[in-house]
Amino acid sequence: MDSCDTCFHVAQDALHHPCNKCVLLPGLTMTNWVSVDFLKNVPDDTSSMEGEKVMEQMLQHLERIKPSEATGVKYDSGKLQWTLLPFRALKEVVEVLSFGAKKYSPDNWMIVPDARTRYVDAAFRHLTDWQVSEKLDGETRKSHLAHAICCLLYLLWFEQEDRSA
Repeated sequence: MDSCDTCFHVAQDALHHPCNKCVLLPGLTMTNWVSVDFLKNVPDDTSSMEGEKVMEQMLQHLERIKPSEATGVKYDSGKLQWTLLPFRALKEVVEVLSFGAKKYSPDNWMIVPDARTRYVDAAFRHLTDWQVSEKLDGETRKSHLAHAICCLLYLLWFEQEDRSA
């Protein structure tokens, strides 16, 4: 893996460069660059002279390579990528949740007796209806898949509650 002597990045391949002090080739982006984890070798002891030296070197280097106004830096590798969600599909799920909140009450699903069994049954009913007979629920006119997803979200929430207990 090549690294850039100008900034704190490592290339995933040798064709791309991460900063405007590097030689940027026309049409290439920085998407194949990942930030180097500088602190992986820093001792856990925060008062360590070695740790302070590494941090001071990193700060000095960052001062020297401040990006231009046209280029921003955001260290978000490894963080959740919410843009991967299909928001149009989620909107229909939220519409089903809103319908249920009006029909019953908000968060009523949390206190339904024998909820786990009943939501498994409901999810399968909606999946079966979607697969065998009709795509849309007769009452809401929303996809049976959106209803099944609601049931599965409830079940996931119950599972997470059980894990955290």
